[in-house]
Amino acid sequence: MEHLYVGIDCGKKLSELFGFTDQGEVVVTGALGMYDLEPWRKKFSVLRSQYQLHVAFEVGPHYDWLYDLLTEYCAEVVVVNPANFALISRSQRKTDRIDAQLLAEGVRRGDLPAVHVPDKQTRADRRLVAFVHWHGQQLGAVKTKLRSLLQQHRLECPFTNILGKGGRRWLGEKMPEFDPQAQVFVKLLVEQAEWLVKQRCELDQRVEARAATYAQAKVLQTIPGFGPLVILATLSAIAGIPRFARPERLSSYFGVCGSVYQSGQTLRLGSLTKRGNVHVRWLLSQALHHLHRKDPRARRRYQRLRRKKPCGVARGAQVRWLTEIIWHMLTKNEAYRLGGKAKLAA
Repeated sequence: MEHLYVGIDCGKKLSELFGFTDQGEVVVTGALGMYDLEPWRKKFSVLRSQYQLHVAFEVGPHYDWLYDLLTEYCAEVVVVNPANFALISRSQRKTDRIDAQLLAEGVRRGDLPAVHVPDKQTRADRRLVAFVHWHGQQLGAVKTKLRSLLQQHRLECPFTNILGKGGRRWLGEKMPEFDPQAQVFVKLLVEQAEWLVKQRCELDQRVEARAATYAQAKVLQTIPGFGPLVILATLSAIAGIPRFARPERLSSYFGVCGSVYQSGQTLRLGSLTKRGNVHVRWLLSQALHHLHRKDPRARRRYQRLRRKKPCGVARGAQVRWLTEIIWHMLTKNEAYRLGGKAKLAA
């Protein structure tokens, strides 16, 4: 059966398609809507009866449903990293049709910067982690707004958590010092925070249930500071430790390794690439607070780094060190041992 190479440039409402055969004959052109799946099914059902399909498209909000749909009809589906693809496809002319054509040519050559696509449940877990992270930022924004209102009235909350029991009691005592409009603002913000906390409890239950389904969750649970959210974020992002042959590759995947520029006699080492999963990177950095308190070995290592490096650089180095430990633990199925070598996980 003849091969057909199709590139799809996805837009908000329409997607441009371009496909050609091994002989260079263009047989697919035109656009399909993004909200009705039936035309997509009809289109690729007809194409599948005539060709062996190889399709490529860029990651975007459409990534999940489009990948699942295309895998029903295509022999090969390549999901492309848009940042890397933009570098290799730079041109003086840019249209949706040209982008689709470049994707089709790339899948024909086999040199597109593809991303790994895990199973459907793992993708859902990644979305859950991202939503919980976003949800937490909303609660943080409410706290920031409350502190901003306090500053406007020359007040400072003596409690670290302004929405904790002590902070709420203190706010109630200081409420008469606010003007009537600010009192309304404070009341609304506190109510919004209560609703966010209630929602977070529901999300945490779901996160805990999902984290427990991973076989190696108990291994990561032995690291101080690794709760269900950190475990779920790490394991769903890794999607199988055999994908990474060395610990350095996992560090690179999470974006916690330094950038390198080398040309001729020039060698420049830069800051962290930060090209990986932002949610995992942030959660690992937060877990360090607990790890440094519980593990004297980790604390001593961080203190040595702090004597020579700024705080941000030292924390980045610690996250990379922790990432490499995670690789060894998952590869060997070993638990974390405080202040010493790992042992086999129960």
